[in-house]
Amino acid sequence: MKRLFLLLLLALLTALFLAPAQGQAQPVDYQCKINWQAYKGQTINVLFSTHPWQETITPFIPEFEALTGIKVNVTKIPHDEMIVKVPAGFSSGTFAFDAFMGRYYDSPKFTVEKWTASIKEFLEDPKYTDPSWYNFKDFFPAAQAITTYGRYQDRLPITAEASITVYRKDIYGELGLKPAATFDELLQTVKKISESKKAMGITVRGGPALWMPLYGIIRSYGGDWYTKDDVVKMNSPESIAAVKMLAELAKYAPPGIAGFGWDQINTAMLSGVAATFIDSSVIYPRLMDPQKSTVVGKVACAPYPTGPAGRVSNAHFWSIAMSSLSKNKPAAWYFLQWATSRPTQKKAAIKGILPPRAAIWTDPDFTKAYQPDFIDAMNVTMKTAVCLPSGTKAGLSILGLLDVQTRKVQEVILGQKEAKPAMDELAADWNKIIAGTK
Repeated sequence: MKRLFLLLLLALLTALFLAPAQGQAQPVDYQCKINWQAYKGQTINVLFSTHPWQETITPFIPEFEALTGIKVNVTKIPHDEMIVKVPAGFSSGTFAFDAFMGRYYDSPKFTVEKWTASIKEFLEDPKYTDPSWYNFKDFFPAAQAITTYGRYQDRLPITAEASITVYRKDIYGELGLKPAATFDELLQTVKKISESKKAMGITVRGGPALWMPLYGIIRSYGGDWYTKDDVVKMNSPESIAAVKMLAELAKYAPPGIAGFGWDQINTAMLSGVAATFIDSSVIYPRLMDPQKSTVVGKVACAPYPTGPAGRVSNAHFWSIAMSSLSKNKPAAWYFLQWATSRPTQKKAAIKGILPPRAAIWTDPDFTKAYQPDFIDAMNVTMKTAVCLPSGTKAGLSILGLLDVQTRKVQEVILGQKEAKPAMDELAADWNKIIAGTK
């Protein structure tokens, strides 16, 4: 009897010892060698930009809370507001979030200012990360590259995006139109749609985030922002031609284009106000959601248009980082790791968020969740899609450069200046900013 009692006691102690390492009620997909419950009872504050990834991941957060026992407080703000408030919060020392969404091209400035915490130690320590389960190398090479600036690794990719063409197939069909193969064809197409009064021909960003459509157009026209040696190219003939094209397209966009950002161009498509969209592919889940979209079943996708230099869409990876001011870094790391793990990214992918992990792209649960025209548009477009340039000084000055770019391009869109003098002024301002960057 005594021996049986000791055996039962030993079994009980063993179960209690192993339970935290396994995580209580731990789902099979998240079983690994870390103790998911190590920071049970802690609370982290997370800042999200209003974005399809944010909309998709938020309903899954209770699963993370159950897995880890960590409470997550989520705040979301519009994209255009976030690109101002996050730097301001760090500069003043008042940033109150443990983790936050960011754009990959923020990393030079954020790294130099030490606003983001290093994740390398967490990623490489088996106490915090099971390398065989997390499998960092599963991320596409370009996605791996955006996690590091110099030798400082401070972020993880959460999306893979590219600008594609989205169009109202019903309106196009009624007018005998096909998705444009070139930008010249696109301009004529959206003009015809606007003149038909069936909808505005196109919706494009003309506010602080106008860089998104503009960069793809510039590269497709053979231009660029600047070279690897920080030589400004925004006033080259090719870049000027691209700015002119954006301004021409904007004539057939809804009123108020100079204030249009991500939310506004989404609304224009979701509500049926506009018939064409040449922006990020992450709009797809919204368009397919009858609770958000009035055009379910009326839209189709096509590859990004070509310009004189070919099809060069703008690629983008949103990321998530940890604040250097966080007092709960291990718990914040657990959130980053969970949000970017294969199981979580697969769930988001099935909901319409294109994943930066290669393995998910061959998963049948993922591929069957999409219309064939969307998969084809992405496969064609991603082959030549590019990210923003990463010149040393220019990269550090990106926020200042974008501010100048917005003002000068808006002058062209609003008809206040011709493209060449506006871009010459932009180039002069950019050269001053880059020269003054240390």
